[in-house]
Amino acid sequence: MIAAYQRISRADGDLGKDGKDKSNSIENQKELIQRYISCKESLQNVPVMDFVDDGYTGSNFDRPGFQQMMDGVRNGKIDTIIVKDLSRFGRDYIGVGEYMEQIFPLLGVRLIAINDNYDSNNYKGTTLGMDVVVSNLVNTMYCRDAGKKLRTANQVKWRKGITTASAAPFGYQFDPDKKGAFIIDLPAAKIVRRIFDLAILGLGTREIAMMLNDENVPVPSVYNKENKAYGKETTYTIAPVILWDSSRVWKILTAYVYTGAMVLGKTKTLISGKSIVRTVPRGQQFITEGTHEAIVSREEFEKAQLVIKRNSHKVLMGSVDFPLKGKVRCGNCRRVMAHNFKQAVPTFWCREGMELVGQTQCTSEVFQVSDIENAVFQALKKELSLLNALYGDIQKEEQDLKEAHKMANRRKTLMEQELKNLKGEKMRMYEEYAAGTLPLNTYKQKKQECDRRISEMQEQIEQSKAEESTQSVVPGTVRAAAEQAENFLNGTRLTASMVSAFVENVFIYGGGRIVVRFKYEQSIQDVARALHKS
Repeated sequence: MIAAYQRISRADGDLGKDGKDKSNSIENQKELIQRYISCKESLQNVPVMDFVDDGYTGSNFDRPGFQQMMDGVRNGKIDTIIVKDLSRFGRDYIGVGEYMEQIFPLLGVRLIAINDNYDSNNYKGTTLGMDVVVSNLVNTMYCRDAGKKLRTANQVKWRKGITTASAAPFGYQFDPDKKGAFIIDLPAAKIVRRIFDLAILGLGTREIAMMLNDENVPVPSVYNKENKAYGKETTYTIAPVILWDSSRVWKILTAYVYTGAMVLGKTKTLISGKSIVRTVPRGQQFITEGTHEAIVSREEFEKAQLVIKRNSHKVLMGSVDFPLKGKVRCGNCRRVMAHNFKQAVPTFWCREGMELVGQTQCTSEVFQVSDIENAVFQALKKELSLLNALYGDIQKEEQDLKEAHKMANRRKTLMEQELKNLKGEKMRMYEEYAAGTLPLNTYKQKKQECDRRISEMQEQIEQSKAEESTQSVVPGTVRAAAEQAENFLNGTRLTASMVSAFVENVFIYGGGRIVVRFKYEQSIQDVARALHKS
């Protein structure tokens, strides 16, 4: 069998500077090989199989098409390999030489490089021609030079905030109207936004991952597969089930790109053509602020980093079975209640009340975990209903504020143009006065009136700027809590995710009285009053 091998790589300069050179295209290579076979009687009527590596550098042999071809060689199915020229086979002259002088002769494989006028059958029993060796050496030097030029060209783009990445970060798509820029991918961005909101609420990466898995939220790879984000669906495969884990959540929470900044040059290849890279220190990376729409603000990003740092050395409080662990406190002494989760009926109790019976106001009662969880769950359901209703008001307030900002911006734009016109009018009056066509008294009167109008317009512009910068009465934490409420409304039991997101503490008093203190309780009440007042 004949193997017709084709390779192309932008990194090797195969497509030229404009990316439009078709001389090295896969189609051109394939056509050239077919014509060559048709003109060689010894190669006719022999099965031909194409092996293609599109987008793989020739500086190493770790290419899927090449390795598949070599599997056929080792299995004895392929005895002839035809390439357009030796640079298609590889640009590492030492590696290419090893295949030509040692591997292929040993396996009885014929190698043909059409444009190099090379056929290994012509060199049987002899060493390779010096021209072939020199050709491969030139290819290697060219590859290294091309790689250096590519890195330099990339760095020029990076300084301008233009990405050279082959894939956009999860939550974004490539901007079809601006090369090297990102635009929001709304469904994916919503997932990213939610992850940050949960982190700001205090949830750890593991807790966030559990919550996303419970709700069947797709991980980035699955989402991209389902939405054909990689362009060529057939070239990407995923496992049947891929779940969120701490590392996936952490990767999103630590990605500065979500603040609207382009972060490039994060890694550096240590050995040319090899998959050996190192992470570049943050100070040496190329960071350009404000290149695309942010999914989270810089302040929110920093809050998330603090939560990650705080939780990195903290043991998870609670579990799937006992979500209130660490949250239940005695209503009198405020200490965390002791517990026994290993017995048949798990319980909570106050150590002070149990050890100092009659000597303290703490209760000596023992409470079943299930009873407390049920009570907290019912209280939480009511809180979630209130938050869910409040979310509608929050959205309306934000929409109204957005429209107000737009109107203020439009007014400001018009007034700035009017101010420009007034200043132009003032200049024309002076030119007329200087030319002697406008009397002094008339000039003074008109100038005074014009100055007054300019002053008024400047005040109005400043007022519009203030209106444009008016902030929402809703803190980010309250908005995040209200947004998450809907996701838990249909829950059938108390979970660790619910507790971590909404419950601050649970206080137990004598007689079984339970008081649940929710997170951001006062802030939520303040927002509700402010929205209903307006």
